[in-house]
Amino acid sequence: MVLFLGNNEQRQKKADFLSKTVFYPFITSIKKIESLFEVRKKNILLAQSITGQTIKITALENELKELNSVRLNYDSGIYHFLLADIIGYKGNFLERNFIINKGNLQNVETNYPVISNDGIVGKIISVSQNFSVVLPLDHSTFKLGIMSKRTHLQGIMESNIYGNSFMTLIKLGSDIVLGDTIVTSNISTIFPKGFPVGIVTKIIEEPDKTHMTAQISTFIDPACLDQVIILFCKKDTSYEQELDVDRSEW
Repeated sequence: MVLFLGNNEQRQKKADFLSKTVFYPFITSIKKIESLFEVRKKNILLAQSITGQTIKITALENELKELNSVRLNYDSGIYHFLLADIIGYKGNFLERNFIINKGNLQNVETNYPVISNDGIVGKIISVSQNFSVVLPLDHSTFKLGIMSKRTHLQGIMESNIYGNSFMTLIKLGSDIVLGDTIVTSNISTIFPKGFPVGIVTKIIEEPDKTHMTAQISTFIDPACLDQVIILFCKKDTSYEQELDVDRSEW
């Protein structure tokens, strides 16, 4: 009512006075609230943008990881392969196998070798339509023909129930030393020659005084993997029928 009294000039002065005194805190509060809502809206849009970029970066990192796995050029040549994710485990903790999400539909077969970028992982021992079971290299039933990369000294890889791996059947006095790199050899019926296995960390003389055992620190710890590579490679072992040799675990 006060604003309606007086002429235009007086009403204008009253309005200016009231806006700077009585109404000022309310006007300021409204402007601050509007500003906060605007900032909140911008924060939501920014968060959405950051989330989108994070998803893109993760996808690119996964693509890069896969691209880094596509060239498998070892001593034995280039092999057709398939990437698979580890989706579960089977068996006791110290002697467990793991399950991957590739199977018959992807033409996976038993006894296909399984590797990673750093070295061998194990072999396929069971295949269903969509899944496969892998026997890892640190399982006590896993055996593999291996050799020293430096001297080509041959031996058999075996592991105990604690997951410790060894190169066995080494003749006493053979040329093998700490730090030697161990790779797969041609006597393996599963793996091609030349794939990395591990490093010799200890030489043990057997009680029979005729053989030695070399403890191996493997390049791969299967428990730390979430993805593996299946090699589409099956060696011709028909010669074993002539020799009547059973090396199904090698």
